[in-house]
Amino acid sequence: MKNKSLFFLIAAIMLGASSCKKVGDDVIDATANYPLPPASYVKSQNLTGILKGTLKQDSIYYLTGNVAVKKGDTLAVQQGATIIAKGNYQFQVSGTLLCLGTEAKHVTFTSNAPTKLSDVALNKGQWGGFVFDSTAVYVYMRYTHINYTGGPDSGGSPQATFDVAASQTYNGGAHIVLEDCWLFGGIDDGIHLAGNITVSIKRNVIQHLGGPDGESFNIKSGVKGDISYNYIWSAANNAIKIGTDKKVLIPQSSLNIYNNTIVDGGWRKVGEATNSILIDVFARANIYNNVMVGNNTGINITTKADTTNTKYGYNLIFGINAASAPWIYPVGSAGRKQATDITGATTDLCNSVFTTWIPPVTTLPDNTVTDSNVPSLKAGSPAIGKGIATAPFSYFTLPSATGKLGTADVVNKDMGAYPTDGSGNKHMPTSQPIQ
Repeated sequence: MKNKSLFFLIAAIMLGASSCKKVGDDVIDATANYPLPPASYVKSQNLTGILKGTLKQDSIYYLTGNVAVKKGDTLAVQQGATIIAKGNYQFQVSGTLLCLGTEAKHVTFTSNAPTKLSDVALNKGQWGGFVFDSTAVYVYMRYTHINYTGGPDSGGSPQATFDVAASQTYNGGAHIVLEDCWLFGGIDDGIHLAGNITVSIKRNVIQHLGGPDGESFNIKSGVKGDISYNYIWSAANNAIKIGTDKKVLIPQSSLNIYNNTIVDGGWRKVGEATNSILIDVFARANIYNNVMVGNNTGINITTKADTTNTKYGYNLIFGINAASAPWIYPVGSAGRKQATDITGATTDLCNSVFTTWIPPVTTLPDNTVTDSNVPSLKAGSPAIGKGIATAPFSYFTLPSATGKLGTADVVNKDMGAYPTDGSGNKHMPTSQPIQ
């Protein structure tokens, strides 16, 4: 009798273990806690129309038309999968999207002509990226490459790489996890978020987004969350732009912006002042431990922002020459240099921060210029040990919530996305996108 009981106990344990196994053995890191991907695989390699299910690991698929993920449905993409856009098509998501790349095997979305860097020079995107409407409630995207987006919409305007529509204001709390990803060469905004949603945007590598215009991060209309340890190079307009709304003040956009590295941005926009970090129209933010080198301007906290509840300090901002100095905190804004900030405006200072810093092209730059920066902190860097080591704010993603809501990164005693202790962003930029 005891042997029979032991047999049933072992069988129950084995059955429980097998029921936790995910489709296709897609094993993501231990911090993950995403919903299970659908049990059924998408059968066709050509993706178009209404779609749900799982794209199989280590497989190649072709985007041959617009894809729609309907309300209540889930589309999952397993590790090692590659999706190649054959034209100006996009993913239109009203349900759930899971991109389950791993550190060892990434997910890749790219174009049919990945070598056409000339399209970037012509400000011509090759496909439409991702758009999420008011019923999309969850997006989990990690270890994912997204290349060459910005194909024109029906009116001829370039489309954002990752766009959560403004109608999300009325959704009541979609959650977006965008971590350990790479966005390269899009022609308009990179990450455009609007509405009453919560986000975890961490450890991404964002390179050369926007043509003559376009923010790397354009966030408004009630978004809240953490933006940390991102590397942003050559933003066309603002690198990180936060606002709420000119008239609708609730829900308020409220972001923690910490330990990001922003390099050589803001030089392609003509006729408008750009900013490394812009806090505007009734938004609030906590801004700490960021490194900004070689950008057109620094931190702009406008007089229309929630200046009472916007807190900041321990930021390093180096401009390229004396003409850049008045724009570190732009004259006329509500922002002021803090005693804990490190600021200056010479090429020698810019050269003192990273292993390698390449100065920006500042006069109508060629959009095919590639990123040769190595943004790890060199020995003796002024960013080492000068960050605030304990956050003076509450994180939106806490260690107890790690997983489905995103990973929990905390501030570091070093400034920027690449602390010397090896934490933070573990992905160096590349001169060409990973295809």
